[in-house]
Amino acid sequence: MKKNIKNILLGGIFMGSLFAACTPFDELNIDPTKLSEANPGSFLDPLIYNVSKFGWNRYNNYTYELMGNIISYRDVNGLGWWFVKDSEGDGTWSSYYEWLTNAKAMEKEAVKLNEPNYRAVSKVMQCFMFDILASAFGDIPYHEACRGDEQLFYPAFDSQEEVYRNILQELEAANTLFDTEGNLRYNSTGDLLYKTIDGEGILKWKKFCNSLHLRVLVKLLDVDGFDAENKIKEILDDPVTYPVFESNDDGALVEISGVYPLEEPVVRGKGFTSYRACTEFVVNTLKTWNDPRLPIFVAKEGGEYIGWPAGFSVQPGGKASTPNKNMALAPMKLTLMSYAELEFIKAELAQRNIIDTDARVAYENGVRASVEQWGGEMPGDYFENPNAAYDGTLDRILLQKFFALYFCDYQQWFEYNRTGLPHIPKGDGIPDGQEIPHRFKYPSILQRTNMDNYQSAKTAMGGDELSIKLIWQQ
Repeated sequence: MKKNIKNILLGGIFMGSLFAACTPFDELNIDPTKLSEANPGSFLDPLIYNVSKFGWNRYNNYTYELMGNIISYRDVNGLGWWFVKDSEGDGTWSSYYEWLTNAKAMEKEAVKLNEPNYRAVSKVMQCFMFDILASAFGDIPYHEACRGDEQLFYPAFDSQEEVYRNILQELEAANTLFDTEGNLRYNSTGDLLYKTIDGEGILKWKKFCNSLHLRVLVKLLDVDGFDAENKIKEILDDPVTYPVFESNDDGALVEISGVYPLEEPVVRGKGFTSYRACTEFVVNTLKTWNDPRLPIFVAKEGGEYIGWPAGFSVQPGGKASTPNKNMALAPMKLTLMSYAELEFIKAELAQRNIIDTDARVAYENGVRASVEQWGGEMPGDYFENPNAAYDGTLDRILLQKFFALYFCDYQQWFEYNRTGLPHIPKGDGIPDGQEIPHRFKYPSILQRTNMDNYQSAKTAMGGDELSIKLIWQQ
């Protein structure tokens, strides 16, 4: 047997030497279906697609139920009762750090080739992901993250303050790098997000950059050591230097055809509705507003819109409305950040007297943008309804913002932890003392692969529990 194996190996070596003599080995080792060398454009569309698809799935599998939009009644000890598994954030950690590695590689290639627009786009995508990681976990690796090529396999964790300072610096740098006279020349048919073939697409990327800047700054308004208020004013007072979203056409909405490779996030549409009921909170709120998003978000049951209480102790009789399956079917748009969100940011800032803008106008712009983003038609008398009209309160702004953040990764969860709004009903089946978590626990694999730095982060955070509050949380 040993002799046979030896002969096979020798034969393989011999045949290999024959091929090598006739054809350069490097040519044989090339996969003709793949790029032979990287350029910054080769990273971009896979990055946009994977990040946006993952965000949609995390809303669908986590935020959707935790935040009282639906109740999944297959398991009465699940997210609808505010039970969150220790491993709930593991995929978020591993996925974003994987794509951050790709985004950083994209930036390196852009630097080599002197492509400032690709550098700026990479920075925006990195800041987008780092913001979600810091908002979901707290202290995270930043400076030493994604540096395995430098043999840095055990990255130290940076404090939330340090991470946010760097995010703000990088967004500022990206804004100055964008060249609206240029394009993304390695994506000859346009990138997946803005179909960029000229400066108009670059301007939209720049608007995304500055709108994201505002999303981060709002978190930091009440955090010591950040001059968030003045920076917000600087951005909104200078639209030439800091353009932001002005319409749904500007929003960071990724169009998905449903045709390979741009497949919808849910492969089996039936799984989107099975054992799921829309909640009273959602159904009744949209009914009270006479809101055109009701039939878009909710399917009728027996000709009616019927919601169940989230976190119930006893399952109601009969049937409830399910989510509208069309929300999970392509063609569709996956949201990184919407124009509606920006308008609600402005409405909040005006309501809090931070900027000199009419809060009512921004509020109405936000509602209208959300309705139209989802394909609804805005009723002319919508704001004549006192239940839907702006009433001068932050509660009303953030309740509408809640619905504008549908299927936008974790943003409903983050906003609730930042403000305590909207007032999500607590079901009578939710145990006393059980609260919506403030963060994810760190992945358990860190305790095996990066123990020292994990322990340092745990000490700095005051523990590794779901109840640990982050620096911007109420």
